[in-house]
Amino acid sequence: MTRNITIGITGGIGTGKSVVSRVLRCNGFKVYDCDSEAKRLMRDDAHIKQTLIDHFGKDIYLENGMINKSALASIIFQNEKELLFVNKIVHAAVREDIERKRKDTPGLFFIESAILASSNVIKECQIVWVVNAPLKVRLKRIEARDHTSEEDIKKRINSQRKELNLLNGVKTVNLVNDNRHPLLIKILKETEKLENKN
Repeated sequence: MTRNITIGITGGIGTGKSVVSRVLRCNGFKVYDCDSEAKRLMRDDAHIKQTLIDHFGKDIYLENGMINKSALASIIFQNEKELLFVNKIVHAAVREDIERKRKDTPGLFFIESAILASSNVIKECQIVWVVNAPLKVRLKRIEARDHTSEEDIKKRINSQRKELNLLNGVKTVNLVNDNRHPLLIKILKETEKLENKN
């Protein structure tokens, strides 16, 4: 019988975290995507909505109930205290949501997040898979996807180094996603190891 094990999936922009998650889902594993689930919670969770409206005003949400991304961005990217305020609320809700879904998912449970450590979601994980790729490969992927300049991409990559440094001391597995090494085989081998643990 497979033990309940929670595995974090993280890595910098352009490394291919979402590719790893898709492979896992295609093989029947549950993957909790923190980014999309946080957006869902900001849209649907009554407590979060009311807290944000009380703090920022009703214009922080659009008439269709969706968060007003441009209004929120203009606030939090100019004021670190407001960013910390929003993060504290949303990260706490995400961790609670993970705990609920973890209970309903026996066996292996994966959590994808670019900010596993700073959001404290890492506390839910027994092991972390760090997805890596060479800089040239990452630049090519991001340029094709986001149509942004190499200079801006490098700034984003450098800004994420601090997050990855916070993984020091955590049990990690490195997954190389460089379009050369067989990523699928590596993922299946790692999941098999975890499923065979007693």
